[in-house]
Amino acid sequence: MVDQKSPIDEPKKENKFEEQQPLRHPLAAVKIVGKQIKINKQLYQVLVDKQEALDTDLLSKKYDPYLDQYDYIVGDVSSEHLRLKGFFKDKVQTAIDRKEQTIADYLMEYCNPGGGYFILQLVSPVHHYRNTKFKRRTSVTRYKKQTAPNNKTATFKKYKKSASRIKKPKTVTVKKAQANNHTFVIKKRKGSN
Repeated sequence: MVDQKSPIDEPKKENKFEEQQPLRHPLAAVKIVGKQIKINKQLYQVLVDKQEALDTDLLSKKYDPYLDQYDYIVGDVSSEHLRLKGFFKDKVQTAIDRKEQTIADYLMEYCNPGGGYFILQLVSPVHHYRNTKFKRRTSVTRYKKQTAPNNKTATFKKYKKSASRIKKPKTVTVKKAQANNHTFVIKKRKGSN
């Protein structure tokens, strides 16, 4: 007779994803006031809440203080799990996939089709941006534009080149040669034999 195990005798396998995951940050204080939501000290406006995906209990557990820096927060729900991603305004100099213009692409590519999602826009930012224009330094400036207070035309002043600290060895032309329509010069250092 062949030993067959019945499904009743087998022990149940545990699903690790059903267990409560440990929190890596403190719970966020989330309050809804009309069309606005206050998370910790920041006030957000709810732009989109598709399929009523905005759940304050789940949001307070998943919200990380790291998301405070973003101007937009997109949350999508899939299999009762909330995933949050932050985006900056378009004027901020950052990677293109972190800008406001790519929110629609993110929803199409990474979110569950037909799943619920919400978009929050930061109303009262705590953070401020520095000048978003990127200033480049030029390595060598040879001319400086100068304008006299009375004269509106610009004059250019030439800078003096500073002498190099490394002295180049002096050379003497020993031989000039021509071969196959190419000219080359053989040089020799002064003082060497």
